[in-house]
Amino acid sequence: MGFALGCLVAAAALWRLTVSAARQAAGSAARAEAAALSAARSDADPVTTVAATPAAAPVPAAAPAVAVAEPTAAEAAVAAAKPTAAKRTAAKPTAAKRTPRVEAAGPAATPPRPRSTTDSAPAPVLPPVEDGLPRLRPASGPSDNRGPVPRQRAGERFHFSGRCGDGEAEYEFPIEWPEGAITVAQIEVSTKGYLSISPMTRTLDRVESHSSLIYLGSSDKRKGVRTVLTHDFTHLLVDSRGIGEWSVRLYGSDEIDELSGTMEGYGSTVLAVRQDTPVSCVTHVKSSSWSAEFICACGRIPESFRKCGCPIPPGLPGSPTLGAWESGEALRTLLFPRAGVLKLRTGKPSDPWRLEIRPYVPDPQDS
Repeated sequence: MGFALGCLVAAAALWRLTVSAARQAAGSAARAEAAALSAARSDADPVTTVAATPAAAPVPAAAPAVAVAEPTAAEAAVAAAKPTAAKRTAAKPTAAKRTPRVEAAGPAATPPRPRSTTDSAPAPVLPPVEDGLPRLRPASGPSDNRGPVPRQRAGERFHFSGRCGDGEAEYEFPIEWPEGAITVAQIEVSTKGYLSISPMTRTLDRVESHSSLIYLGSSDKRKGVRTVLTHDFTHLLVDSRGIGEWSVRLYGSDEIDELSGTMEGYGSTVLAVRQDTPVSCVTHVKSSSWSAEFICACGRIPESFRKCGCPIPPGLPGSPTLGAWESGEALRTLLFPRAGVLKLRTGKPSDPWRLEIRPYVPDPQDS
């Protein structure tokens, strides 16, 4: 019993000696680390003098403790015998500020060329003209660049315009005519649905609907046409389905361009024929469907291109060719016996035409 107690006392004394040695070794290591850190700072910044740091005060007992596993006697002895290398924080040498080098700017890179809308379709090649054969020039610019639908100004005569609301509607109004038996109408429409304008004959003893002057379906948004109105029309009927706008402007035959010499153009038009003597008109048109029609100054439109009822000047055939109705490209010679207008209609606004007025030369067979 006494022997066992003596062994226990001896072990406790040995454990205290080991712990004391371990604490002394840890303190030496901490002092060595602080000295190394101070030396590193001194090397990194030789200009600034740092005051000596006083020894750290012991941590108060009230400070929260962190539980650390107690080292064994063997581990403590090994730790005391092994020199603790002081951690040196190598100071990074301060790199000198480098002035960025400015290089001379080279030529600017060429931006990519915008993709042309005509790249996929080569431009039309004009056929040679030295062969002397009649050919038409294709349209080279916008085929139908129309602005907004014009609106009637306050006090403006011979101009009718309006708006169509959503849904189906009809609006009929009487025509106020400018002077002259023939009136040219410039019609402009736009719609998100359907819109048409048709002439009407409405009197006490006669009511008749006529073919539409213009119509615009859902596949189109904007359209215009120039055509002829005669005095057998009394009203215009606007038929609409959906929101849209329309305009009808009337002109006398003396307000439109005169057909003289050789003229070229595109799309439907109306031209004044002001020669009082008979003339021939060489009409060359290229369109999927087109018509050219002479209308006498009397204002009566001939049916099936027959004479209007006015007397035929002497020396002309009994049934002069007053018009043509063709498909594709064609050249026809018309005969205009007196003053009037030529109404030319093409399938598209970009369809080309050429008109040439020549003095009428009687055909010997007609004599």
